[in-house]
This record gives sequence, structure tokens and C-alpha cells, in this order.
Amino acid sequence: MERYARGISLIELLFALLILGIVSAMAVPAFNVMLEGNQRTQATNQLLSALHFARSTAVYERRVVTLCSGMATCTGKSAWNDALLIFHDRNASGQLDPKESLLRVEPLPEHYTWHWASFRQDGFVQFEGNGTTRAQNGTFTLCREQIPQRQIVISLSGRVRTQAPGNKAKC
Repeated sequence: MERYARGISLIELLFALLILGIVSAMAVPAFNVMLEGNQRTQATNQLLSALHFARSTAVYERRVVTLCSGMATCTGKSAWNDALLIFHDRNASGQLDPKESLLRVEPLPEHYTWHWASFRQDGFVQFEGNGTTRAQNGTFTLCREQIPQRQIVISLSGRVRTQAPGNKAKC
């Protein structure tokens, strides 16, 4: 008897590729959902980190620290989609003035927007030297394509917490 080299036939290879294609087609949507969830978590953690940094800096240095949206100056708008500016606010104006020191600039992720809603309707958040806000309790809502994704709530005491967006959440 002759011995032949064993391998795979063309039909076996085609079936293996067909199964691989079916499994890939089922995995791609789940992978996209996972990526969007990771991006949402990253955007939430970025703002939480900036809020904690601003508050802790205000407490440590016993000075007013402001967090706002903008590139070089604060935009004053409720929709935050440029970058986060954190600075010492000597005159507590909510604007980055020439003699005030900029502590940090953090670009916000693309395709996401934060909407800040507070009682006073200021376009910024300020922390006092004792860690409290300057009467600015409110809610940040993370939006993607005008759909609320996540919320960060700031209390008068300056503490923050996250929550799923409520039925009345707006973008």
C-alpha cells in the first residue's frame, strides 16, 4: 500500500472558512457594543477625575478652583464638547483671566458631549477652599447623538456620584 501525505481538502477548508465567517458575523455587533460601553466609561471617568482633581486642589491650596469647557477661555455654555479647563479663579468670575494660573487642560472624547444643568445655570463649576461648590449643585449628562448615556450628579457639599440617566434627562 502506498502512503499519501495527509492534509486538508479544499472542501474542508471552505467549511472551516464558512464557520469562521458565521462566528465573526455574530461577534462584530457584540464587539461594537463593548467598544461603545468602554468609550462611555472612559468619558465618565475622565470627568470624574477632573472634578476630583479640581475639588482636591481647592481644598489643598485653600483657593477657589474652577472647571469649565473651552479651548483657551471658558465658553460659558451648558454643552461641554471642547476641552476641560481647570484653573485657580482668583476673582471667582468663572472665566480664565490672564493673571490666573491654568492647572490642567483635558481634551474631551470625540462624539460625546457633556450637558451641565444647575440651578444657577452657570457654564462652569467652582469649588471653594473647603471643598464645597459655590451653590452649584447640578447634573452632568453624557450624550452621544443626542441620547443620554450617563449622568454625574454634584451636591452642594462638592461630592459627586454617577447614575443612569433618568427619564427626564435631556441632551
